[in-house]
Amino acid sequence: MRRSSAGSVLFSTYNMFDLSTSDGPHYTAVTEVIRSLDADVLAVQELIAPDPDTAAERLRRLAADTGMHCDVPSGGAPAPALAFGGHGYHVGLLWRDGIEPLPDSLRCHGGRDFWHGLAQVTLDVGGTLVRHASFHAAPFGRDLRVAQNERLIAAITRPPGRPPALIGADWNTECADRVVADGQWRLFEPDDPYADAPWFADLVYQCEWDYDAAGRRWHRADRRPGDVLWSGGLHDAAAVLGAPWHPTTGHHPADVYGAHGIRRRVDAVRVTTGLMPALGGYEVCESPHAAITSDHLPVTVEYAVSRVIADFADLSSVGPV
Repeated sequence: MRRSSAGSVLFSTYNMFDLSTSDGPHYTAVTEVIRSLDADVLAVQELIAPDPDTAAERLRRLAADTGMHCDVPSGGAPAPALAFGGHGYHVGLLWRDGIEPLPDSLRCHGGRDFWHGLAQVTLDVGGTLVRHASFHAAPFGRDLRVAQNERLIAAITRPPGRPPALIGADWNTECADRVVADGQWRLFEPDDPYADAPWFADLVYQCEWDYDAAGRRWHRADRRPGDVLWSGGLHDAAAVLGAPWHPTTGHHPADVYGAHGIRRRVDAVRVTTGLMPALGGYEVCESPHAAITSDHLPVTVEYAVSRVIADFADLSSVGPV
């Protein structure tokens, strides 16, 4: 993604597809994709490790091999920006030289709070404090996803008065954000990616369904988890910017939904209200190398540091939120 101004920050999110070692062809390919993004801050998902120490070692190795940093100063030894998940999949954050983490600002919620995890840290991005977070939503259990998205909102927005935030994530759900079009509120993504696909068992994790009078099943995307995010004040950057729709999954042979012709946009950056006026760019990295390396494509947003406002400030000039 081309930077539009020298005073902007590029924030990317990347599901690395079962990154379980710190060497080998897949690891090399992942590091090449990360370097090609040239992000200032990067949220990563699917770092695999059997224990917290190994996970920390692997995140630090990934940071070193991509020219980035991941440690946050604290009262004791620096801690990596890593949330250790409950099912072997962990999330983390990396940032480039010149960006400084605020000491003691690391907040990590792992397997006791979420299916995978949430890591967030406050970064000084040139005299302005902005929180950046990495999250990976539950792949199974639609009701669980709804409930954990509520917990995510609380973890990001409470207590009030903290710096505004961006969350890069594999949301494992459809966007349900609304936008104003022709004077009316409408879904930003009105098309249902599952509508034309014949039923198969894995749709129970993503769809609501019922039966007609003849007993034939019909199904539709379950947008409740996404609606919780939007209604709770975490806004999809693509919807804020009115970006063209582009899938982030469905291109890879390991994707069961893709095997049925389904293309989904489940990787996204969401922001609190203070980042909405600062957003200036959005891009899905669809390079052939990225498409081969992972079953998820990286997503990057750009925001102008000078336009970031405190979330508790007067937002009357921002428009409908």
